[in-house]
Amino acid sequence: MMQPLISVKNLSKTFITPGSSLHVLKDIAFDVYKGEMIALMGPSGVGKSTLLHILGALDRPTSGSVSYEGRDVFELGDDALAYFRSRAIGFVFQFHHLLPEFNMIENTMMPALIGGLEHKESSEKAKRILTDVGLSGRLLHKPGELSGGEQQRVAVARALMLDPKVVLADEPTGNLDTQTGEELFKLLMELNKLEMTFIIVTHNESLASRCGRVLRMKDGRIIE
Repeated sequence: MMQPLISVKNLSKTFITPGSSLHVLKDIAFDVYKGEMIALMGPSGVGKSTLLHILGALDRPTSGSVSYEGRDVFELGDDALAYFRSRAIGFVFQFHHLLPEFNMIENTMMPALIGGLEHKESSEKAKRILTDVGLSGRLLHKPGELSGGEQQRVAVARALMLDPKVVLADEPTGNLDTQTGEELFKLLMELNKLEMTFIIVTHNESLASRCGRVLRMKDGRIIE
């Protein structure tokens, strides 16, 4: 039997506030296999982004485990966990978070430079990925010179820079108009055909229906 890329077991997250405890995630369990495209859905405030942050090792769970290829990543210390996160996980958020003073090549190659890769190699790889996502004519443009859809494509390119095991996307089309969001989603689907694994938080039922699987959340739990 194929080993899951990601295995989530008995995952819970509680935030302690003065006088109370907020149980955001409750005993969540599911597996993700290489090449899957999964939509994560549910009402606002149900815990989708919290779950995505834990899957991305941006936050630690209160209890339970998240294993990548059989290894519980939360057994790692903070430095080792940060290294794993930078190499194994790509992030795409609703807001692209591009650096306005840098051009598209420089924005895309940033994770590689932070990871210690050589500048020339990083630059060439960034150019290839930007070309792959349809931005060959925008390589030297800065974010302010691009449309919202083009900026989000740069964010996708940046997420792919270190060949991650999985891309986690939090409402990647939420800040785009319908047509531009559709074009971006088609790009993600094309990348998925190349065996790139995606977990996408979305409120868009139409987009979610085209994913291979939909996980729905309610009251901090996976209900289907």
